[in-house]
Amino acid sequence: MGRLEPLTSLALGRSPYDDVVPGEGVNDPHEPEKQYDGLGRIVNPQTKQIIKDVIRAHNEVMLVIGVAEPENNGINATDIETAKQYQEYETDTGKTLYQLGTSLGILSTWGVLNIRRRILVYKKRADVSFLRLLQTEWKSHSFLQLCFAGYPCHMAMHGLRLTSRYLRPSSKKGSPWLLSAIEYVRFHLHLYLTMQRLDLIPASQWMPGPKFFIPFSSSSPFSAPPLPESLDVSSLLSWVGKLIANLAPYATFYICGLTWQYACTVMRQRIRKRLPRPLFTLPTNRMSLLTGGAPRQAVPESPTLGAADAEIRHQNPEAEAPTSLALDQPGGETIPVGSIRRQSTFSSRGGEDYGTDEEDAEMVNPTLISFDVDTSDSPEPPTGVWSAELRPSLAGDSRQQPKEAPTYIVNLLTSLPSSLASDILANFVTNIFFIPLDSYAFPVVARALARRQGLPYEDMCDGSFLGGLTWRGVLNIIQLDAVKLLISGEVWALTTVLSQWLHVTEEEWKEIRKEEDQEAMGVLH
Repeated sequence: MGRLEPLTSLALGRSPYDDVVPGEGVNDPHEPEKQYDGLGRIVNPQTKQIIKDVIRAHNEVMLVIGVAEPENNGINATDIETAKQYQEYETDTGKTLYQLGTSLGILSTWGVLNIRRRILVYKKRADVSFLRLLQTEWKSHSFLQLCFAGYPCHMAMHGLRLTSRYLRPSSKKGSPWLLSAIEYVRFHLHLYLTMQRLDLIPASQWMPGPKFFIPFSSSSPFSAPPLPESLDVSSLLSWVGKLIANLAPYATFYICGLTWQYACTVMRQRIRKRLPRPLFTLPTNRMSLLTGGAPRQAVPESPTLGAADAEIRHQNPEAEAPTSLALDQPGGETIPVGSIRRQSTFSSRGGEDYGTDEEDAEMVNPTLISFDVDTSDSPEPPTGVWSAELRPSLAGDSRQQPKEAPTYIVNLLTSLPSSLASDILANFVTNIFFIPLDSYAFPVVARALARRQGLPYEDMCDGSFLGGLTWRGVLNIIQLDAVKLLISGEVWALTTVLSQWLHVTEEEWKEIRKEEDQEAMGVLH
């Protein structure tokens, strides 16, 4: 009886100080053994555990029928592995399509670039009309020479560039000389490629010989002046000055190439920011799924939660169904579900447990998922009443209610169209802006290469800054760049269609994996 025992004794005409006389009779064998808490009150852990089990079973039913959703959205190890496989598929497919689109774009416009280089170098190709220029190029070159001269060297340069990217992290630990050697070989291949484009060597010689990479050899593009007759200071300084003059055209060509690459990278970043692309707005629950699970956020607990039932709020969500859910009101306040319960579910105690109001709240406080249904006949439901789907029914036109922001799938495959388009547009804009600089760098290195090969170079531009440019030549170059842009646009469209065809949503990926698993099980049986 606890604290009520003195009052009961007084009502029966007994003194609270009378001796307690145990009753007589046979004990009930089915009566559980009485247990007392620290205040001397009778407690029944079995009844409390039964109530907890009933509430948990009730919540599981609510989750199954779709009225409520678990806090962790049912995340398990299988879902995490499926999401990881899905991201790997999208990433690998995006990388492959990007490389395919880039390579196909360069291959399809390689002949246009060859004609553009010859316009910058040779005088006779800069002063003719555009149609006459195309006719001359078609008559003076075979199809393979016109469209693929120097392309094998470009493939070798691309392979070396990928190798340098792979070795760059390790080069910081003590092997920078390896990257320098790769860059030295790439620069020589670029010079050989330029010689093929300018018809200084036959296009049938795909790759240079080993002696081409040895400085100052008979096949090297670098030439050394004759050795000084004496070793005095004036003779050595004169020899060094001639050596620098011989290497200056190649240094100019190399610096202009680095400047072009830097400008194209900056332009690509600026263009990519302005192109339509999927925005990275990943929800919290999906982020936890991709990262392998995140710590669960604490749900506000009911102020009447007793210590005996606190363990329900902290159980493992993987082991048992969660019993801690919260509802959001339209005003944004979060209400603990422990304070929203059906009064007819567990309204009183039975047996010998006569606790206080605080103890009664402790008995029913394990989170019970429930809802209220408006049974009135009013055509317009009042604001703030909860429907059977735990969603607030707001009055007014539904079209005026704020809509949820769209969530995009952001990966290399979905970002492929914007990435490839930014590369194409950045290349086009950079080529237009670098026409004055190219008109200086290419004739200078072309004259040095022709002089080294013993070929005539009188029909080349003199190499002065803006000296070889004419308005007709600039117009021809811009028209070639426009043709290159159109061809690249067709390649972009083809790559975009392939990316849309190969892209799948996560739900479709789960269906594909389920079908594959079923087929595998069928083969095993």
